[in-house]
Amino acid sequence: MLPTIADVLALDTVRRGNPRVVAGADRLDTRVRWVHVGEVTDIAHLLRGGELVLTTGIALPDDQESLTAYVAELAAVGASGLIVELGRKFIRELPRSVVNAAEEHGLPLVTLARETPFVQITESVHARIIDIQLEELRASEQLHEVFTELSVEGASPAEILSQAARLSGRPVLLENLAHQVLACETAGRDTGTLLASWETRSRAVAPEGRTAYDSSSGWLVTMVGARGQDWGRLILLCEGVPGPRDIVLAERAATTLALGRLLERHQESLERQAHGTIITGILTHAYADPEEAAARARAVGVPLTGRKLVSAVLRLCGPQDDSFEGQERLVRLDEMAEVAAAACRDARLPAL
Repeated sequence: MLPTIADVLALDTVRRGNPRVVAGADRLDTRVRWVHVGEVTDIAHLLRGGELVLTTGIALPDDQESLTAYVAELAAVGASGLIVELGRKFIRELPRSVVNAAEEHGLPLVTLARETPFVQITESVHARIIDIQLEELRASEQLHEVFTELSVEGASPAEILSQAARLSGRPVLLENLAHQVLACETAGRDTGTLLASWETRSRAVAPEGRTAYDSSSGWLVTMVGARGQDWGRLILLCEGVPGPRDIVLAERAATTLALGRLLERHQESLERQAHGTIITGILTHAYADPEEAAARARAVGVPLTGRKLVSAVLRLCGPQDDSFEGQERLVRLDEMAEVAAAACRDARLPAL
């Protein structure tokens, strides 16, 4: 993640200049994409956004209107901040019009009371930015290897979410478009609390784009699907704004889930897989707390209390027949099972 204005001010090369924040103290968490040294007034059109501008102010105009316009233009192009070294143009402090303009436009403004070689600042900040980018590249490569291996192995949704939770240290959930939880990895959080009123909460979160962060809920949401047909959402629960690695992780996990669904030869719905996982967990005593099983079942739309669970079993008699007629018979039996499942749904009984 790119360094902030506060990170830059904490660098030794900057601290030696005795920096003082004179405007935008509440915006010191602004990210710095690059550092640009410029002594001309019309510098704004040379910037792309995210730059921290360093200047001695030697070429800045004297009239207050032009100074105000200079600050406004920097803010308009998305500059992350402005650092002015005192002693050349401005001796002890900046004109009040410059400070007021910076406050008005939300542009962090910092003065340096001592002469500071700008090259030292640029070297320090750029070295940190490059180190961060290399670290993110290595992390992205690691995620690519992990999820590629999961794809090759045909990992289940539960296994994919388990890896995503392990790598992020955060709870990860997969839901269908009806906002029913198909799989979840709590990362140590209480399952009941995590899934409480899930459908209602999930319907309230509808960020734009295929991958987006919803600050009100703290959810990083990415769509899951392929060939223009989305069938679910992967949700990463974050305590703050997710970093680039979190976004890459969520998208790689979503891609792996979508690919796995496409590659299943005898695909059964993820909803039914989720139902079967819950029943298997109950039968094998995999849930330490019965309330956890109940919470998971409610989240997938199959409450366990106050319902009758019915199962139907088709047993094949006789030796296995690999002939065309035998395979056709298996297809018909599979169709019969689907009809039975549909009948269960029509009768409001969960087809597990």
